[in-house]
Amino acid sequence: MYKILRKKVLNPTVVLMDIEAPLIAKKAEPGQFIILRVDGEGERIPLTIADFDREGGTVTIIFQIVGGTTGKLSEKNEGDFIEDFAGPLGTPSKLDGLGKVAVVGGGVGCAIAYPIAKKLHSMGCEVHSIAGFRCRDLVILADEFAAVSDTLKIMTDDGSYGECGLVTTALESLINEGNKYDEVIAIGPLVMMKFVCQLTKKYGIKTTVSMNPIMIDGTGMCGGCRLTVGGETKFACVDGPDFDGHLVDFDEAMKRGSMYKEFEAHAREDSCNLFRKEK
Repeated sequence: MYKILRKKVLNPTVVLMDIEAPLIAKKAEPGQFIILRVDGEGERIPLTIADFDREGGTVTIIFQIVGGTTGKLSEKNEGDFIEDFAGPLGTPSKLDGLGKVAVVGGGVGCAIAYPIAKKLHSMGCEVHSIAGFRCRDLVILADEFAAVSDTLKIMTDDGSYGECGLVTTALESLINEGNKYDEVIAIGPLVMMKFVCQLTKKYGIKTTVSMNPIMIDGTGMCGGCRLTVGGETKFACVDGPDFDGHLVDFDEAMKRGSMYKEFEAHAREDSCNLFRKEK
């Protein structure tokens, strides 16, 4: 059992939790993930490690309420326990030797982008961060990004916070200002990462994306997280989650990623107290 030490609601659909998990915190690195079960009857879901405190023995997760399991998890409070919390899993992000990097996050993907930016900053890298959201109410981690970024651009679709526009608009503007990036790291919705990669390919900039497909066991055995990268089948849980964005088949990934959207919606409705009362 793993104790929830802190819970913070970041916006109406996104929640942060600090979990007491000293063995995972001891070995965790940016880019890795955990797999948890809320209770003994629950399904296994993967969540990227948003942060960790080796001395305090805690691991931070940030999740969006999408289906039944994330709904149940969001109902847990400080002092409650999670049944299983396994990790760290996946390959850590390769960040050595980078001098100047643009880190691009979209929506809840910013929870994955932040530890990357934080680690790069601690290594002395010049970090330009771009975070994109639909509107002001959905903005997360603005202060945290500001603390680890030499340049920060926050973009919203409606202009209610930061600048109005897409993350690709901000990235292209920075490139056209003369910034020479060793690498662009993009993490967020598949469609966002697809268009970031199309942009950086035009400028010949190496681009890494973090893939979060359907995943069950997290050890490469089930095959549920398979992707096509450079014409070859890869498994996000053991080969990734980071991949060369210019080689990822995003259209295939988007098609597979939408397979269970209707099921997740029904599961969320079934687990929601409001829906249960109405029935």
